[in-house]
Amino acid sequence: MAFQEEQLIARVRQSWWRLLSAMLALFLAAAIFSYVNNRVVEQWLIYVAYSIAGVLASFFWLIPLVRHLNFYVELTTSRLVVRDGLFAQKSVEVSLGDISSVEVGRGRVITVSRRDAEPILIKPIASSKTFVKELRAAARL
Repeated sequence: MAFQEEQLIARVRQSWWRLLSAMLALFLAAAIFSYVNNRVVEQWLIYVAYSIAGVLASFFWLIPLVRHLNFYVELTTSRLVVRDGLFAQKSVEVSLGDISSVEVGRGRVITVSRRDAEPILIKPIASSKTFVKELRAAARL
């Protein structure tokens, strides 16, 4: 009995442009930190500025960065895997034989229709059209 080994065809993440606002927030936090560190002498104002810079860095840079790195779509020779959520808690695996259609909608959102189940909506990813072509070829639609 021979088993066919599953091979990875593509792993796609969201576009790095989505991190632009996160990088701007990190720059703003560093600018606040730098300005206050060199100019202000009052202790309470330094603590307030450090707190604001820390909140900006954690909420507007660290959390979007972790969310960006934890979302990806894998296409293998036998299945489609969509992982999302903080530390990839939400995972959907679909056999390529269960896929009935694949469409690119408004805003480059990919809709994967399945037999006997509700469709999967995939967030905008880098090179959506190329990924849809590969998915259609792999699923033989």
